[in-house]
Amino acid sequence: MGQPVARLVPFLLLLLPQQGAEACGTSECCFQDPPYQDVDSGSASGPRNLNCYRIFGAGYECSWEYEGPTAGVSHFLRCCLGPKRCCYFAAGSATKLQFSDQDGVSVLRAVTLWVESWAINRTEKSPEVTLELYSSVKYDPPPRDIKVSGSAGQVRMEWETPARQDGAEVQFRHRTPGSPWKLGDCGHQDDAGFESCLCPLEIDAAQEFQLRRRQLRPEAPASPWSSWSSPVCVPPEIPPQPDVRFLVELLGSDGRRRVTLHGQLPQIQLPEGCRGPKSHAEVTYRLHLHMLSCSCKPQATRTLRLRTTLILSGAAYDLAVISWNRFGPGPNQSWHIPAHVHTEPGALNISAEANGTTMHWPAQAPGLTYCIEWQLHGQDGSPAACTLTVPEDWDPPGTATHHWSPASGAMGQKACYLITIFATAHPEKPNTWSRVLSTYHFGGNASVAGTPQHISVKTLGPDSVSVEWTPSLLSTCPGVLKEYVIRCREEDSNRVSELPVKPTETQVTLGGLWAGSTYSVQVRADTATLRGAWSQPQRFYIEVQVSKLFDLSIVLISLGSFLSILLLGVLLYLSLNRVLRHLCPPLPTPCASTAVEFPVSQWKQAWQWPSPADFPEEEEEESPKQALVVTMPWDKGDGADPDMPGLFEDKMELPQSALEPALDTELPLEDRRWVQGHPKAGGLGLSGQDSLEDSPAQVAGLPLLLGDLIQSPRSGGSRHVSLEA
Repeated sequence: MGQPVARLVPFLLLLLPQQGAEACGTSECCFQDPPYQDVDSGSASGPRNLNCYRIFGAGYECSWEYEGPTAGVSHFLRCCLGPKRCCYFAAGSATKLQFSDQDGVSVLRAVTLWVESWAINRTEKSPEVTLELYSSVKYDPPPRDIKVSGSAGQVRMEWETPARQDGAEVQFRHRTPGSPWKLGDCGHQDDAGFESCLCPLEIDAAQEFQLRRRQLRPEAPASPWSSWSSPVCVPPEIPPQPDVRFLVELLGSDGRRRVTLHGQLPQIQLPEGCRGPKSHAEVTYRLHLHMLSCSCKPQATRTLRLRTTLILSGAAYDLAVISWNRFGPGPNQSWHIPAHVHTEPGALNISAEANGTTMHWPAQAPGLTYCIEWQLHGQDGSPAACTLTVPEDWDPPGTATHHWSPASGAMGQKACYLITIFATAHPEKPNTWSRVLSTYHFGGNASVAGTPQHISVKTLGPDSVSVEWTPSLLSTCPGVLKEYVIRCREEDSNRVSELPVKPTETQVTLGGLWAGSTYSVQVRADTATLRGAWSQPQRFYIEVQVSKLFDLSIVLISLGSFLSILLLGVLLYLSLNRVLRHLCPPLPTPCASTAVEFPVSQWKQAWQWPSPADFPEEEEEESPKQALVVTMPWDKGDGADPDMPGLFEDKMELPQSALEPALDTELPLEDRRWVQGHPKAGGLGLSGQDSLEDSPAQVAGLPLLLGDLIQSPRSGGSRHVSLEA
């Protein structure tokens, strides 16, 4: 029961009229005692931060804050115009009250105001504020359309000054995602018509800004601050770069190819007040498309919303992913997509005549715009020439035709050109083109310009030659040269034969030619639609050559003669050696016995053999029969005496009586063998039948014979002379 009664007490107090006064109106300042006990409880909580001010076009307003429980609390705005002249406004539970200069409060003189908050058992008061209401003006916050720009690490905000609110002081507060507010000062604004504020710009984080203004009066209390403006969201100075790449697929039959985006776009965090759909703090990514081919088209670039799939033609493109925020475009990543290089030989029909050049190609649909582009082969870096055409009639049906005169100079050089044709129904959109065809074409008179030069003929054999030539200019155009044709003509019989050769070959062998004949050879280069011109004839002669078999026989005969002479000489040499061995056999060498040795120094002395009379008789009878052995040492370096073999051909015998005291004359085994092998060179001995006694001449000749042996020693070692008893 107590709580409902307590709730009715404030209401009853308001209903009870004061003694001696009428009831107060709901919008006027009541000059009666308040309907509660006017005693401050001294609580730490209660109303505070009272601000009273004039509002442009809306009268006057007082606002305050209340700390503490708000249940059952009523607020009263008290105003004293002078001593004992006070009134109050009942605000109920609100913390803001508006009134006008007609509600009993003086606005041109200083008044004192405070707030009393009443509960069941307590009354709380705010600090008093004394001011002149008309002079205390509360400015409006900056409007919503604030211009934001960033440069050099700062963000600049500009806005129009509200009407009749010049000379304001401006403050700002800002925060990043997950951080508290930070207060900043923009300073006094003295520029007429607009106000601005420089704020710090974060490099990699989005920020939320709010601004407020107040009147700045010299030598007067400052006016109250305006409310905070709407959030101003600012993206980071350097937006994050996307990690993406493009995958280009093959060109389809429709002349277009698919380009797919792979990767993830970065997401940035936003402050609490910038999470709306159009907060301008987000970073968006766009695709900038630049078509490099066909420079004569109306529009070459276009910026598109970034998407995962693009459909482009076979032309060359530059793609760039651009980060975009409220400051404009940021850093970008670029990719180059080269042109599709596959060509289709034969898809384009070009005919050159005196009045110009005509081009025919398969048409796609009526009303399309075609771009014909041509460029010298191998000069990709140089700009290509092009022309736009819209064929009106199909002649023949399904074929588009374009003609240009010689005065245009299109493809006038005798060189190789790459021709590409694109088509679109919307020339102003670079992403709507498709490739029709691409092929190589040799400009000028290809039949004459493609004639091979510098033909050479080399003889390989008695009936074959090798023909070589420099490559044709048509070979520099891929797919243009179809083949070479070799023509060989025998001038005597005027017989002609032709031989096709692959376009990659520059040499051919001609066989089956007749010896003693004169030939001429020519070469031409043909395309798929044009026959080339013949080169200048190159003449050559096949000489009559001797048979190789005859040459081989001459070589074999010469070699046989030489070998025969050599063999005959060897046989003759061997035969002469055998004859010489039989005619002049070698002498024996009795070197095994050392009975008698003659020093080398004694060979030059004259030896005199003693006569048999010098030997005593008694020694002859008493001494046994012994053989006298004479050893003759020969110097190896001395030459053999040609007269020595004759010394031992005659048998020489000495008297037995004279040789009885001689030494042992028996020959060693190897000397006996040598003597037995040569009967004519028998041992020089004495026998009983032919003694020296019976032949004095022989005895007398023996010293001479030995002297000859001494004077003429033979080489090869010692020679033994045996004298048998």
